[in-house]
Amino acid sequence: MPRDSLKSIDILRHELKALRFILDNFHAGKLAADGLPPREDFQSAQGRALYDSIVKAPDRKSAERTIAELELEDVDIDSFLHLSGDHYYTYPALVRERAAAIRTGKLTVEGA
Repeated sequence: MPRDSLKSIDILRHELKALRFILDNFHAGKLAADGLPPREDFQSAQGRALYDSIVKAPDRKSAERTIAELELEDVDIDSFLHLSGDHYYTYPALVRERAAAIRTGKLTVEGA
């Protein structure tokens, strides 16, 4: 990792990309539960709320309905639901990597 600190908004932005990829692939059977970053690896409350909405839903349509009802600070839910996550396949691993770096103190979150 090139930097030793990140802004909270950058973490959220990357988590949203990971979550968009997860939404597109988890219920389609293209991403197994053991391929998901653990919930605790999501540093933002918004990321954890979206994660819960996706993995706890019985199917994608249910996840999308739950997500549509969320009101999350700094998250445009309409955009989140209409974007494609096809190109975000590296972001779930990035969430894991950054969470591990934060836990070990190799990376800090500015303002946290």
